[in-house]
Amino acid sequence: MPAIVLSSKGQLVIPLEIRRRLGLDSGSRLSCELDNGRILLVPETGKQARLKRGRDGMPVLVAPKSAPRMSVEAVKAALAEFP
Repeated sequence: MPAIVLSSKGQLVIPLEIRRRLGLDSGSRLSCELDNGRILLVPETGKQARLKRGRDGMPVLVAPKSAPRMSVEAVKAALAEFP
């Protein structure tokens, strides 16, 4: 297991192999927990949508991978529920 170095700003770099195995990319969120003197970094399950910038710079809401596929009809039905 490669060592992880803490920067002067308190930042960590997680090795590429570990990021790939966990499916982590830029913007991935991890919760930080203490467990008997150890630091545990636990990837958040991705059950929440997240906001990122699209190619045109406009905000885009990205659904979690576990979200069901949305059809045009499902989106229209969901939007119809709002006044």
